[in-house]
Amino acid sequence: MKTALYRKYRPSTFDGVIGQDVIVSTLVHQIERGALSHAYLFTGSRGTGKTSCAKIFARAVNCKHPVNGSPCGECEVCKALASPSNLDIVEMDAASNNGVDKIRELRENIDYMPSVGKYKVYIVDEVHMLSPGAFNALLKTLEEPPAHVIFVLCTTEVHKLPATILSRCMRFDFRLVPLDKLAALVADIFAKEGVKAEDKAIKHIARLGEGSVRDTLSVADRCMNAALGGVITLDRVLEVVGAGSSEEIAGLFSSVMAADAGDVVRRVEELCARGRSPMQISRELTVFARDLILMISGAEADVSAAPETMKQLREIASRTSIAALVRFVRELSSAEAEIRYSSSPRIVLECALLAVCTPALPEDSDESAPGHAAVTEKGEDIPDNIPDSAHKAADAASVGTDAPPACPVRHGEDIKAVSVLGHIRHALRTRGELRLFGEYASLHDDSVRLNGNDLEIYVPESSYSVYADENNLRTVAACLEDMGGLRPVVYVLPPSAESHLDTLIRCAEGLEIEIVDGKGKKLRT
Repeated sequence: MKTALYRKYRPSTFDGVIGQDVIVSTLVHQIERGALSHAYLFTGSRGTGKTSCAKIFARAVNCKHPVNGSPCGECEVCKALASPSNLDIVEMDAASNNGVDKIRELRENIDYMPSVGKYKVYIVDEVHMLSPGAFNALLKTLEEPPAHVIFVLCTTEVHKLPATILSRCMRFDFRLVPLDKLAALVADIFAKEGVKAEDKAIKHIARLGEGSVRDTLSVADRCMNAALGGVITLDRVLEVVGAGSSEEIAGLFSSVMAADAGDVVRRVEELCARGRSPMQISRELTVFARDLILMISGAEADVSAAPETMKQLREIASRTSIAALVRFVRELSSAEAEIRYSSSPRIVLECALLAVCTPALPEDSDESAPGHAAVTEKGEDIPDNIPDSAHKAADAASVGTDAPPACPVRHGEDIKAVSVLGHIRHALRTRGELRLFGEYASLHDDSVRLNGNDLEIYVPESSYSVYADENNLRTVAACLEDMGGLRPVVYVLPPSAESHLDTLIRCAEGLEIEIVDGKGKKLRT
């Protein structure tokens, strides 16, 4: 069986740990001086070296002749500890052993002296998964363990640990590994494996790792297997991970910014036809927009794009604005949950991009967009195309004081209803109102409009009772308190209002494109 690269090249000494120089030097100094703590806490993102450092540290404190603070690997103790059956280094996965009985069993065994080394080291991985009872059982032992016992706790979610545990440990925060060090590591491993790769491909593999050594080597492993002994090219890397090239992403982004709906649909179709995931396309577009925001803001040094992409970014940055980019990112972010769980993720992505293509309706305009109503401040003048039932929710939406605070949305300010809708979604999710969050997550951004202090929400008649429910309106109104006390008012859409699917069909007219759902069934011909 082939050993995965991240296991094969797991560092056995501190010299092999990359990107954690401060932590390594601190641990080495403690080992050389013999000034060891009784409990350590290693925290940080996945794949940054927490468990690897814990294993090296456990062998180093027992080594008879450590070399630069690392285990020599030659003495009898190092050889004995290299065996998986050794009793002096105990590794416990808290994710599968999170009960209080396991911790009590651990407490009963710590009194036994080490068999070959000086210390008995307990490495508890994913320690945040322990139950409250297990944490309580560990407290006293963690504070005053026997002199021959050292605890090393590892976690990716340190905020889940009780303060009583944190105060008893020496904490080390592992940081994401810089891009250049990941690229150097991949190049070195490819050289040892006898694999040829383009510099562009190596840098893109490192970029895909997002600071995680394990994720980087996992991508490198997949690319090695796909290359079948040939040269690993950038195109092969993009094909393996299901991503689009920078030129393709830049082209799609330009079409969105140019409001060319037909070209947007065509480009998304081409990317998906070549196996690109809608979620991956959305993420790459978001990263592309972030790089543009940094470039426009004068922070070009922080742009994560490859050097060959910088020319495209500069050219596009000269034709857009931060406000347009923020709207773009918010639209994609609000659509990500739908993309993840939808049976037709490509259609959801296309609709989100088409919504960006549609110019936002100015707040001070007297004209109504299709399917919207022009409503006065008192809600008196409802046009003929809105049913009388649109008045039903007006009274139920009055929550709190009779005179709500002044609305922060005034003429001349660049605040759109779409940002208010995104705020509602975030607030509902934070409050745990998941059912109501699902309703507002499915609501498209062109279904809301700001009119004075009223947030007008236009919904199909079939779902009117849910949105207009008094308790639901009170919840939404509470979410809007920090937006200046906006008042939600629900209206029924006219039956003739064009659906998002109809909008997509209309934009695809004249293109050789079939619109299907996630199971391949044709929605329209």
